[in-house]
Amino acid sequence: MLQMNFRGSSGFGFDFMKSGLKQWGLQMQDDITDGVHWLTDNGIADKKRICIVGASYGGYAALMGAATTPDLYRCAISFAGVSNLIDFLKFRRHFVNKKVVEQQIGSLFKDADQMRATSPQNLVDRIKIPVLLVHGSNDPIVPVGQSRDMAAALKKAGKPYQYIELEEGDHWLSSYDHRLRLFQEMEKFLAANLGTGEVNVTSNQETH
Repeated sequence: MLQMNFRGSSGFGFDFMKSGLKQWGLQMQDDITDGVHWLTDNGIADKKRICIVGASYGGYAALMGAATTPDLYRCAISFAGVSNLIDFLKFRRHFVNKKVVEQQIGSLFKDADQMRATSPQNLVDRIKIPVLLVHGSNDPIVPVGQSRDMAAALKKAGKPYQYIELEEGDHWLSSYDHRLRLFQEMEKFLAANLGTGEVNVTSNQETH
């Protein structure tokens, strides 16, 4: 497994963190893509058996990876991921750190076009690979509607996906049963789509 320290990550100084401002789906995503190419170019990873997986922002990055580099991955898994930046910013307006979030992602007034262009919901036509979406119904950080709407967009576009909603689930997988369910579903999904080194196109599914 490779866990990327893309620009904007903590632990590498203020300038490195600042370099990720308003770069969701842009240079931050490029850093992930570059990391995958490094793995495959150096023979560390089999380019036919790579799945992009993430939670919260990582879930967003997984969906963007599926949309912007559709030939790089064989599947994508998003837990509690953001899929529509404008809707997410509107939701975050009610939080005390709304100004920080605007600095990180963008302004609803100044950066709306960029946010539309970097929202996975608007890019489903580019997705070629199976997608697994998992989200808790009581997530207070990233609303469950982000995954519900992404599932609806994938379904409308005729794309292969599976959507699992964890009843009463939160953003942190606080419930042992929810953690177990997520990892079991991930294991099945990865086995189906990476086990033979070929893409296994799954049917559209929604599970609650």
